[in-house]
Amino acid sequence: MKWLTFLRHHPPLGWDAKKQLIKSTKVRLIALCSFLSLGGFLFGYNLVAMASVMVLPNFISHFRIVEELQVYTIIITTMMLGAFVGALLSGPLADFLGRRGLALLGSLLCMLGNLLLVAADEMAKIYAGRTIVGISVGMLSMVIPLYITELATPSYRGRLIAFHQLCIVLGISVDFWITFGCTRLETSRSWRIPLGVQLIPNVIYAFGLFFVPQSPRYLIQKHRDKEAIRTLAMIRGNGSTRHRDVLMEFAEIKQRICFEERYTKKGYKELFRSSSDNNLRRVILSCACMAFQQLIGANTLMLYSPVIFRAIGLNGHVATLFANAISGLVIVASTILPVCYVDRWRRRNGMIAGALLCAVWMAVLSAISAVYGSRFSGLQDFYDDISGQSTTLFLREPRASSIAFFVVFYIFLATYGCLWGPLAWIFSAELFPNGVRSKGLSIATATNWFFTFGVVELSPIAFNSIQWVVFVIYCVFCICIAIIVYLYFPETKGMSLEEIDLLFSANFKSYDPNLPHPRAASETLEQIDQRYIKGRRVLQFGHDYPRTLSPEPPTTLPENIIRNPSPIL
Repeated sequence: MKWLTFLRHHPPLGWDAKKQLIKSTKVRLIALCSFLSLGGFLFGYNLVAMASVMVLPNFISHFRIVEELQVYTIIITTMMLGAFVGALLSGPLADFLGRRGLALLGSLLCMLGNLLLVAADEMAKIYAGRTIVGISVGMLSMVIPLYITELATPSYRGRLIAFHQLCIVLGISVDFWITFGCTRLETSRSWRIPLGVQLIPNVIYAFGLFFVPQSPRYLIQKHRDKEAIRTLAMIRGNGSTRHRDVLMEFAEIKQRICFEERYTKKGYKELFRSSSDNNLRRVILSCACMAFQQLIGANTLMLYSPVIFRAIGLNGHVATLFANAISGLVIVASTILPVCYVDRWRRRNGMIAGALLCAVWMAVLSAISAVYGSRFSGLQDFYDDISGQSTTLFLREPRASSIAFFVVFYIFLATYGCLWGPLAWIFSAELFPNGVRSKGLSIATATNWFFTFGVVELSPIAFNSIQWVVFVIYCVFCICIAIIVYLYFPETKGMSLEEIDLLFSANFKSYDPNLPHPRAASETLEQIDQRYIKGRRVLQFGHDYPRTLSPEPPTTLPENIIRNPSPIL
């Protein structure tokens, strides 16, 4: 109970002193989370790196991709499977190594994998490098949203995770433009340079992680309260351990973790049990959210854009790579908006609007393709085009229909980048209680990569067999997604992680973010008491003896405060 004694003997700062600390504290928090988002840049760059270089003539001739066409799909899906494994491993590793340790491990693995790719002279090294890169990307894609979520305040959490999404699409765009810039190189440098450039930010990221503080929730969970107080003081109170926000957030986190240690378990089984914490509902919602992000169809359009662009009239790898580069700029520009305003939007409304708008654009794409005769002829014709064996345009009216298709294509990417791109990561990262947060988010991230693998594997088959009907299928998916989000997804805007835990434990189906809700541990407990109905357990607090913030067997609160009078710092 030393932490309660500390709170009692260290009164919080006054309002005037608090205002003086706000500006520098915000700058420090934003700087830390922005640096962590550099891992998202590595994620995005690696996501499309091979898809970009595999349209370069030197890479095709060097590895004989035209002769062994299945290599294209295998190279892409190898990374997806590695990312799936990495995401699953990241759950226990995040609790064992800590958030910073796992981010460092992911960065080092990414460096190793890309060194193999740059030095590759045979396909075996490409496969090995892609697998290692996939594992690292799976780890980074899970731990960075988790890390940012636990560091950020409720008022900045959405924007900071949206900035992480911005870094992902920035990595995609930078890769597109670097690859486009290397198209006129005739040696292996045309593909080795794009694969090697990312090693520069990778080294910077790995070195800088040593100066990033560990997550305070992880530190409290590991009973390292002194370090947790100092970390909270740095990101909430500009170094002052007496700041009101520091003391109240420490108390709120501590009381929740103490309860979890006393009354709940932290294993994977806890995620799938029907309990008062409603963890199973959280898993279903987070996994559904990640699956929906893929079923909207944005990754299909980006990863197989060479085939799509050729079908609407583009010929040659230079034109294809330029169109890809424009796609990167569009999605980067669209992601800037949520970075500035996402915390003013309700999560549910944004996801519903995004799904419905994407459904409209998919319907228009399918109509253009059907009316003007776009023929998605698959990878073989695409590589024939690159090698100069085919120059056929598959549009009967290439000029008008191509322009219309490109405009709608880019509007679709902008809609996705503004809404579903960041909101899926924000919502999934917020749902889980502290004890199982890393494990739950790892399962959700693995689900994302599983559906990404499915999309990558099935898309070329679908384009070959049913042509433009693929867009119709995605349109139906988008409509179904909007309906499911409307019916089952709760609102989490503006709530602390502990308040979101309270929301799910109470099994609310909806929540008005404009209503007053608790901002401190004491107010949380007061709300719990008010919602406890005689003869019916509404929340997870099923005991009826006096509640305390202690993991010890309950006694009266004054007795607990008097014990162990020495402060924790």
